[in-house]
Amino acid sequence: MRELRESIIRLDQVPAEGLGLKGVIAPARLERLAAAVASLDRPVEVDLRLQRESDVYLLTGSVHGSVTLECEYCRGTFEQPLPQRLFLSVDPNPERALYRDPSQKGEVWVMEHADEQVEAPEGELDLIGALEDEWLLAIPHSPRCAEGCKGLCPVCGTNRNEAECGCAQPRRENPFDILAQLKKDE
Repeated sequence: MRELRESIIRLDQVPAEGLGLKGVIAPARLERLAAAVASLDRPVEVDLRLQRESDVYLLTGSVHGSVTLECEYCRGTFEQPLPQRLFLSVDPNPERALYRDPSQKGEVWVMEHADEQVEAPEGELDLIGALEDEWLLAIPHSPRCAEGCKGLCPVCGTNRNEAECGCAQPRRENPFDILAQLKKDE
């Protein structure tokens, strides 16, 4: 499959029947995504369509790719697939969507197209930037390799998914123990 070369798309040049964007994006072009994950070794394959819909454009399609994340519990790495479906509205005139309420001091109200919207100021869509933003938002804040990950032993550092270390787990002090003691004293 060919490399997707389009990065900045002029929306006024999108034909009436829409624009097909199919190809692979090399990891070197996804710098922000690569910096946020443990590794990004393989290109991401996209099959997208950009179509005018009323006063906005719709960017829809499929994505095939994955990133390698580090588990925050056991520090092992695992593959995380990128979201497979993409559906974004692209606003070519984001400044028109903002309305200032003169009764509110400097407050800005977003009135149109506020959900899943990508702004394309001056009618230029940064395709790679918009895709990276969506993928960065999809990365879990606290990555976990498996639902039942046991993590590392806080005493000796053994990966408890691979072996039991036998360390006595220190009892953590509970700040509410004093309240339980008061109840016993009554």
